[in-house]
Amino acid sequence: MSNQRSVTLNGLVLPNVILILVFIAMIMVGAYMTNHYYQAHFPQGINQASSICDINAFWSCDKATKSELGSFFNVPTSVVAIILGLFGLLACFMGKRGMEQTLKLILIVNLLACIALAIYSLTMLGGLCLMCTVFYVLSGIAVFMLFKFSDIKPGFDANSFGIFVVIALIPSLLFGFNISQKKSETNKRVASMVSEFQKLKSYGEAPYVSPYRLASATEDFNDAPIRVTIFSDFQCPFCKVVGEQFHKIIKKYKGKINVQYMFYPLDNACNSEVKRAFHQYACQAAYLAACDVDQFEKIHDHIFANQSKLNYDNLKKWQDQFGLSGCFENKDVQDVVQQTLNAGKFYKLKSTPTMIINGKKIEGGIDTPVIEGIFNSLL
Repeated sequence: MSNQRSVTLNGLVLPNVILILVFIAMIMVGAYMTNHYYQAHFPQGINQASSICDINAFWSCDKATKSELGSFFNVPTSVVAIILGLFGLLACFMGKRGMEQTLKLILIVNLLACIALAIYSLTMLGGLCLMCTVFYVLSGIAVFMLFKFSDIKPGFDANSFGIFVVIALIPSLLFGFNISQKKSETNKRVASMVSEFQKLKSYGEAPYVSPYRLASATEDFNDAPIRVTIFSDFQCPFCKVVGEQFHKIIKKYKGKINVQYMFYPLDNACNSEVKRAFHQYACQAAYLAACDVDQFEKIHDHIFANQSKLNYDNLKKWQDQFGLSGCFENKDVQDVVQQTLNAGKFYKLKSTPTMIINGKKIEGGIDTPVIEGIFNSLL
């Protein structure tokens, strides 16, 4: 028995060092994902996107974080990575047989859970969480290292398992309590802002119905229970954020919401309300997006995605890319943009982004929980 190979019993230095690095990486991934959970569920602004974690529709941590398995009893699932990392480090440094036995057993169970979660994510959520996938890989490496370089069989050691339980309970209780408090605070804040929304003056629906839609529950804009008119400028950074925000919100209220887009470029080249040069490419960008109703959403997303590259040369290049021509000189297109500008005057617009939700004006952006609270109150 004394001749058995072991990773953690100070017998194999390199495998032990690799394991230590793996467990440190687990803690880092767990901390990142837990922070992402807080950002997703308790945003401090209109949108707290995680550019590392949310790459595209397939690689999206939001899918996992906001799913039913994103937390258990108010504790983010990502805390498991922190717990395993801490217990693994302790096992490596303590160098006890019972710890390695228990670590092996726990890591096997964890790897099986990782496989199940990956299958669930692919089949039910239609994508994978990038950082979760990193954790799955780290879990696989940890199991491989222990089985490759250790002869000690997985097993249950009461003392070691007791240590694991203590390590698991402390962060779970702390996070569970903290998140319960935050949920209570968020619910109170949302209720307060929904109450404020209900007291806002109703301007009624816009005199001009825009043909440019981001969501269409009904053909007649006024027939949907939730009606949102977004006044936006393609050079406005917060307008870009609102555009990205609404792509996610629209999916949740599909079939119940109409969202129409109104061009309101803060550019004195086409907007008489703007008295000086401000967003010098905004009018031209509006003309491009307004040039083809059928391609509007694609052009809208493309311009915002490339907002930092907005200039005349790129606008002309994008015009060709979408198979269009004459957008910037087309009088009909310019007239349509002017119609949406006139609608802005109806609401006495002062800035972008501005949203009209069922006839009530909200200037600037508001975070997703509040918007969803308002929408839920309208339903």
